Amino acid sequence: METVPPHSRMSDLLAWCESRGASDLHARGGRPFQVRIEGRLSPVPDELFGAPDDLTLTSWFLDSFSPALVARITTSTEVDASFQHGAHRYRANFSKQRGCQSFSFRLVPQHQMRLEDLQLPDSLADLVSEPRGLILVTGPTGQGKSTTIRALIQHLNETQALRIITIEDPIEYLFTDAVSHFEQREVGLDTASFADGIRNAMRQDPNVIFVGEIRDRDSIWAAMQAAETGHLVMTTVHADSVSQAIGRIREFYPADEQPNISALLARNLNSIVCQRLIPNVEGTRTPCVEILKRDAGTAQAILENDLHRLTGIIEASNHVGMHSFDQYLQELLAAGVVSEETARTFAINRHRLDLALRGIVTNQAILDPDRGR
Repeated sequence: METVPPHSRMSDLLAWCESRGASDLHARGGRPFQVRIEGRLSPVPDELFGAPDDLTLTSWFLDSFSPALVARITTSTEVDASFQHGAHRYRANFSKQRGCQSFSFRLVPQHQMRLEDLQLPDSLADLVSEPRGLILVTGPTGQGKSTTIRALIQHLNETQALRIITIEDPIEYLFTDAVSHFEQREVGLDTASFADGIRNAMRQDPNVIFVGEIRDRDSIWAAMQAAETGHLVMTTVHADSVSQAIGRIREFYPADEQPNISALLARNLNSIVCQRLIPNVEGTRTPCVEILKRDAGTAQAILENDLHRLTGIIEASNHVGMHSFDQYLQELLAAGVVSEETARTFAINRHRLDLALRGIVTNQAILDPDRGR
């Protein structure tokens, strides 16, 4: 594991970012550093850390990372890595833009996050109660997908005696065995690819397989085969909605193979959680989630690729733990977690929100107002 030594300039910059609660740090040659705090991007004060040029960044890399990683950064156009800074772990991407060196670092929280710590609905814990099937956690980049799925895995770790194998690129969070037993593998270091990691994991007595991200048709196929053969498989997909997540998976395959993929999804997809982080009244961010669970209606819509039906099915199924993004947003508004302005800004269907605010449309309660969200 790469470790940034103390007292280097990179260490000083990272310490400054950590002291301000930054989730991301960005740099590119000749421009000021940028940090993201509570979802908002802002420049690092120039008087503290001036805009670096390529020579400065290379010098910082030499002082902070191993010669092997520095060689990869300087000779390759793009490099993914992870590193440790004190008690903090980072996911890193080094890239080039217009011939200049760039990087993006993301802080990976290492404390044990539980569902209740993340202001997520209680119904999420039910998603991992099934012993087999596929669970997708989706959403845009930087919206807390990894944190949510980590909390689901930690819930399993604390409540069930399971063998859990994780396959990531790179490993972000190191789990400590509680009731469950973990084996964590990094693509490129411990296994050649996500697909190879899944296939080999199936021979090693897993109950649960976590795949850091679905990226290609081979990993999708391997994940669904693992679910089909009796394992609980959890993974993330970049998608803005439940229906888009299913569509994205289908798009990895040619048209003549897509019906078979839809059939596999209809049989094995347990649930989809689509998440976004939205500003709350306290000036931080709160997750707003859409949840789909497999039942006869959702399975039929997926099988027939009639995905526009899913929203209606979700909105009519609050009693079994499903709800749309807008329904949950309305609950956050009613509970005083978000402002009306924020709700209008982030609503998928603003007209329906207006009707709900006027009392014309009502929904079954999702949140418990006594939980102090």
